[in-house]
Amino acid sequence: MTIEERIKGAKLTKNEKKVLEFILQNIDRACYMTSSEIAKELNLGDTSVIRMAKSLGFLGYGEFKKRLTVEMLEKTSTKINPNLPFEKIKVTDSIELEKIPELVYQNIQYNLLNDYNRNTPNNYIEVAKKIVNSNKVYVAGFRNTYGFANYFSTILSHIIPGVIQFNNIGFEDLAIDMNEKDLLVLFSLPRYSQNALQITKIAKECKCPIVVITNQLISPVTEGANYVLTHNINSLSFANSVVGISLTMEILISLINKLAGEKGKKRLEKLEEYISKSKMF
Repeated sequence: MTIEERIKGAKLTKNEKKVLEFILQNIDRACYMTSSEIAKELNLGDTSVIRMAKSLGFLGYGEFKKRLTVEMLEKTSTKINPNLPFEKIKVTDSIELEKIPELVYQNIQYNLLNDYNRNTPNNYIEVAKKIVNSNKVYVAGFRNTYGFANYFSTILSHIIPGVIQFNNIGFEDLAIDMNEKDLLVLFSLPRYSQNALQITKIAKECKCPIVVITNQLISPVTEGANYVLTHNINSLSFANSVVGISLTMEILISLINKLAGEKGKKRLEKLEEYISKSKMF
């Protein structure tokens, strides 16, 4: 529920209304002010500011302030082209340098909450089971998602066999071997790579099931996908927020570790024998 929706059904005192009117009229500044600073500005006590937040259904002014900041950033983000990095920089133009770390934390919390509501536990479990039960698992990520594919395929190969990562160049040589018993796991975020579209096209022609880990259901790479895990990638910088993707990888790896059972444990033990001989620690 947005702050505007909460206001419609709220019963506020005269001072609480005064506080709320000030905040809404000065939202760009107010969302960075403490309750004491707002109270001083209005010649009121701190309690008036705190009571206003509670009257709107928040636990306190801190929670109200977080919600206010997120909504302000969302409105700012909708005014720019999210696909143009130099346009996204405008989000931080009006933010003080010292406020950025706190706002990044708040933005991540909001993104993760949205991701949790969109990707149910059952979605994750279905994908994890499909990965474990597939003959081969092909992992792809191009340009800004190559690092995800590299990390996921490396960790995955520690507990299950048959994990293959596609490289940016020459992936077609391996891709044509995909079949209905295999699985393609594709990471793809804006700006979307033409290679991502090409790899999904090949997978569909080979009748290979597809898992897409991306930012939205209407992403260009989701057409024909069997499983889609979506993430809110809004950020305060020109770059995509990728914490949600990292969390999804950790959830999947934890589930796969459980599903792999004794076979996964034995594979890790065998791998440890060789790693220890290479003096890695």
